[in-house]
Amino acid sequence: MNKVYIVGIGPGSEDYLLPVARKEIKRSDVLVGGKRALALFRDLNKEEIYLEGHFDQAIRYIEENRNRKRIAVLVSGDPGLYSFLGQISKFLKKEEYVVIPGISAIQVAFARIGEVWQDAKIISLHGRKVDNLVTEVKAHGKIALFTDSNFPPSQIASCLLENDVENRRVVVCENLTYPDEKIVDTNLETLSQMRGFGLCVMIIEEDLER
Repeated sequence: MNKVYIVGIGPGSEDYLLPVARKEIKRSDVLVGGKRALALFRDLNKEEIYLEGHFDQAIRYIEENRNRKRIAVLVSGDPGLYSFLGQISKFLKKEEYVVIPGISAIQVAFARIGEVWQDAKIISLHGRKVDNLVTEVKAHGKIALFTDSNFPPSQIASCLLENDVENRRVVVCENLTYPDEKIVDTNLETLSQMRGFGLCVMIIEEDLER
């Protein structure tokens, strides 16, 4: 019986792809993933199954083909942090899949600013509603957010200001590890007036100097 490999491919650039992940991807017959993930490995000429928006079809394909094909499911960052692993693990038994870790964009973001992140509260807004975001920010000195296009950094900043959140340093990291990487280190007031950010990692922490 072939095992399905859930492979973390890092934040984007191949420079941040772990050797063990690259090895498993090359060994696979089929790659399952989103457009951006699949594009990274198109030169390998593997069979591709598109995952985003087609989760049910992808799961059906995996269940029907995993015993005769070697399948790798590609997930951005690390599989253990807000990825399809949570959903896939509901359909496969633990002995039926192997998880290959990857470098998360959260790790890269904190590396860029030279800070530890073991004390950060990590939240994802990708396709999720976080109604208690203000409460979370007030309760934690350090927050790391995966932002969503429906709730971009400027809107988050405005929401926090409207709810009496003050004295916060904010770092917005966009396109981490890509050539057009952009990092903005600012405060809520300035960020609320800024536009143009896509999917980002956003770090919010108490500014003890203010």
